[in-house]
Amino acid sequence: MCTVDHEAAAVTATAALTAAYPHLRQGASPHPALEGCEDVEWSSVPGCPVDVPVVLRGLLDPDAAEMAERALDWLVMSGPMSISATMSAVVPYLLRLTADPSVPRRTELFGVVLVAAALSAPTDPGNARALAIDGPEEDHPERALCRAAFVADAAWVRRLLADDALLAGLCLDEDDRASLVQAAGL
Repeated sequence: MCTVDHEAAAVTATAALTAAYPHLRQGASPHPALEGCEDVEWSSVPGCPVDVPVVLRGLLDPDAAEMAERALDWLVMSGPMSISATMSAVVPYLLRLTADPSVPRRTELFGVVLVAAALSAPTDPGNARALAIDGPEEDHPERALCRAAFVADAAWVRRLLADDALLAGLCLDEDDRASLVQAAGL
C-alpha cells in the first residue's frame, strides 16, 4: 500500500508557497478574517509542521491563493478521508474567509469547510461498517475538536448557509448541508 507523509507534503507545499510569494512571510494580515491567527501556538498543534499564518495569508492573495489552497489541503488532511489535528484550529479562519465575497477561491474554501464537517462526524458505535472504515471516536480526537470549533463559530456557519451568492454556483446537496448543520450543532 502506498502511503503519503502529509506533514512532509505540507512542509514542501508551504516552502514552495513562500519561495514563490516571499511577501507572505512579512507579518500579520490586516484582514479581519485572520484576526488572532498570529497568536495561535501552531507548534503545539499535533502534526502541524508549518507556519499556518503564511498559508492563511496566501489564501487572501489572488496570485498565491491556488498554491496556498494546495498547501492548506496537505496541512488539514492526514489521509484521503481523515482530517488532521490542525483542521480544528483552522476552521474558524476558514469560516470567516469563506464568508468574505472578496476572498479568492471562496467556493473552493467552502469545499474544505464541507469536507471538515463531513469528516468530523462522530462514528456510530453500533455501526460495524462505519467503525471498520472510520474507526472508533476514541482513536480520533481531532473529530471532536473539529466539531467543537464548528459549534464555537456556529454563527459563521449560519451566515454561510444563508449566503445566496456563495451557494448559487454550488451543488450543495442535503447531505452536505446536514453534515454542516450537525457539525455546528444547529
